[in-house]
Amino acid sequence: MFEQVSADLERAVDALDIPVDGAALVQCFQLLDRLQAKVTCAVGAFHAAEAWKDTGATSMTAWLVDRTRRSHREASTWARTGRRMSELPSTAAAYQDGTLAGGQVQAIVANLNDRTTPLFHEAEDELVPLLADLEVRDVSAVMQRWAQAARDSLDEPEPTTPHRSLFVSRTLGGRRELSGSLDAEGGALTEIALRLAATVDGDGEPERTPAHRRADALVDIMRWFLDHQHDKLGGRHRPHLNVFLDQDDLPCPSTGVESPTGRPAATRSGWLPDGSILDSVTIDRLTCDCAIHRVVHQGRSSILDYGMSVRTAPPNLFNAIVARDRGCRFPGCDRPAEWCEAHHIPAVEDGGPTSITTMALLCSRHHHLVHSPGWHNKLQPDGTYTITDPHGHTRTTHPPHHRSDLFTRPPP
Repeated sequence: MFEQVSADLERAVDALDIPVDGAALVQCFQLLDRLQAKVTCAVGAFHAAEAWKDTGATSMTAWLVDRTRRSHREASTWARTGRRMSELPSTAAAYQDGTLAGGQVQAIVANLNDRTTPLFHEAEDELVPLLADLEVRDVSAVMQRWAQAARDSLDEPEPTTPHRSLFVSRTLGGRRELSGSLDAEGGALTEIALRLAATVDGDGEPERTPAHRRADALVDIMRWFLDHQHDKLGGRHRPHLNVFLDQDDLPCPSTGVESPTGRPAATRSGWLPDGSILDSVTIDRLTCDCAIHRVVHQGRSSILDYGMSVRTAPPNLFNAIVARDRGCRFPGCDRPAEWCEAHHIPAVEDGGPTSITTMALLCSRHHHLVHSPGWHNKLQPDGTYTITDPHGHTRTTHPPHHRSDLFTRPPP
């Protein structure tokens, strides 16, 4: 049945020709809302059934990122909205029949949590018709007041520590976006620190906007902390920041503007463990004062092969694996390298040596999973990783540089 509906929908989309007309666009958005409502409710049902666990995914969000090619932020929104729609049947019905638009639904969901959602469910038959007639910004304002009243009605005890939250999200452009919420004390301390750290522009320095000054100040504060804290050195003595670049891209010690092999400065590039690309100016600044660790990508070196005498990957070997894998190699997992462990393939008890050709990064959850009955994995010499689940489904991942280097390296 669904296959026929899907085929009909695909044909309708292919045949759709939207005119340059405002009324037509409004109608298309209304239809898009209703389609998204159907998909959102299906996501909620899939999440409630925990069907995403069958593939080894760490969450509904991770499953959506992997299987539907959503960004993490978009996938998180789909998962959160789907879950709330499965808990709020009247709201879900109004969303599906077009009574509520997508923006109104998002304004409702943004102001609910696990404790207040049951209260909204009790009153949604009364609230939804009222909210449906409001603009999105008004729905947001009403829901904020409702949420505050709901929290007060729960008579929650005063927290012993202030509630604070901060989110750091990587964008598709490799940058980071910060969002969060601070209490009065934390917010005031942050404002003062940023104001004091935001130095005045010096002679010859391009004038910076206030937003630029605050961003530079935040980076300076983070760097100062990393330079002066001595309590958390890390089990493998990781530096503040791992940056990977070819030997040809190291600035020449004498000039700083051209590599030892003559590669022009403007063509140099490096990358972070998550794949974000760094420009030549940033590389020059970072390599001016840093410790450089050798990692051999071609050929064999004793630093990358410790045989059977060592079970745990030593720091240099672990860093070499990080340089290749950058994060958990389980298909669809986005856990960064600092959350990962070096997994032997084959296992040590089956004769697996401690070598870069026989080890891959897996986060703790997936490390435990692949050791469960029915799971099998293989690692090829080029870093290709293959995993087979208990149902016989096989998926393959390649090291991130397997494809990205085709686009980041300059032409010969």
